[in-house]
Amino acid sequence: MTLNNTMSNNINDPEYLDDADPVKNFDYYRQDHGGMVTNHNGVADLLLSRNNELYRNMKGDWSRTAASSSGNVITTTGREGGKFYIRREQLNTEAVKERVKNYRHAAEQGIPDPFAPIGDDGKLTYKWMDLPNVIAIRICDQYFGGMPWAAIKNDRTLKAQFYMVVEREYPEYVCYPHGKLPLPIRPNYPSKTGEKKYV
Repeated sequence: MTLNNTMSNNINDPEYLDDADPVKNFDYYRQDHGGMVTNHNGVADLLLSRNNELYRNMKGDWSRTAASSSGNVITTTGREGGKFYIRREQLNTEAVKERVKNYRHAAEQGIPDPFAPIGDDGKLTYKWMDLPNVIAIRICDQYFGGMPWAAIKNDRTLKAQFYMVVEREYPEYVCYPHGKLPLPIRPNYPSKTGEKKYV
């Protein structure tokens, strides 16, 4: 019996490898894509419906609270009134604000940071921001439809828009001197999820 290959094995053949770049589907990065905590959990409902006791327990109101490994973030997941929710609380935001304030003050005095990135001119620059995880997730949910920073930073425009949101709405977490980030591009400010993009 022979295997019927639809593609040739010649790498120089155009049908084997064309010039199109692979396209990333950023939906797979979203937190509400698949799994139990989702708006359209048809598969979960189907699996739970076969176990009546578990189905009744999962369909009722419930919650679960856990802390991160560092103990700085407390996450509560659950279901209330038929809707799933995720609540996050970061306990060290004041310490982060104080650290950023001290860093920015030192940067404005001209004190170099040996751990900072190297600029295009070959000199040390300064760290851009020190953003708590909960605030980063909040920005991702409000402006980028739940797409996490790990996916946003792959796109130049989305990354610049993320930095613009931090610069405008959370300036206390910007480490760069005088609170103005040296963005290479300045795209349109992103609109929140559910708002009209153009008025």
